[in-house]
Amino acid sequence: MDLETHAQLASGPSAGNWSELPHDILTSIFVKLGAIEILMGAGLMCHSWLEAMLPDSWRSVDMEHYSSLKINEYDLYHMAQVAIERSCGQLEAFTGKGFVIDEILQYISDRSSTSIKKLGLVSCHAVTKEGFAQFITQCPLLEDLSLEYCEQINAHETYEVTGKACVHLKHFTLAGWCKRGAALGIAAMGNLQNLSLVRIDVENDELAAIIDSCPHLETICAGLRQFCP
Repeated sequence: MDLETHAQLASGPSAGNWSELPHDILTSIFVKLGAIEILMGAGLMCHSWLEAMLPDSWRSVDMEHYSSLKINEYDLYHMAQVAIERSCGQLEAFTGKGFVIDEILQYISDRSSTSIKKLGLVSCHAVTKEGFAQFITQCPLLEDLSLEYCEQINAHETYEVTGKACVHLKHFTLAGWCKRGAALGIAAMGNLQNLSLVRIDVENDELAAIIDSCPHLETICAGLRQFCP
């Protein structure tokens, strides 16, 4: 290697000037980061990094894993709003833990009702049946839904409304306690392919009703049991 070539390499991005990396490479890096990591740091580094965060970088927003960070729910709420806005109506997947309230769901449906295909809610105790029902009826293209330990919406009516509104729903995960017979509402999800019931007290007659009403089911995981209809 001659001195001129060595000098060119030393002055390029490999020398540590990350701001000069091509936008497609920066975008691929940011896609692998979570929304929280981007909003708390990466997006503030330099102008070229901010420009690289095109709507494609915000198609999937995962705000579930933040327990090791000192962030309060108020800040998470506003960070979620920013992330949803930056998707420019192209949001396809959103996962939130704890901080999600009805207003966040409305924020998503107002801006991404024709693109959102996956929703995950974990320990979102403030989400109400009314708020969830309003969201679900405005987002008919949903294909993947996960409701974990959201006691206010673990109800027969919730699952029935979802089944009627989201005819493209293929994957449903439910975790947490629900009343006897509530799981029967899942029978309205006629196009389900995969069903996972975690720590749900579901009876055999309820499973039978779900299987009879969902002819496309390929797998059902209920507690420690797995069924292949």
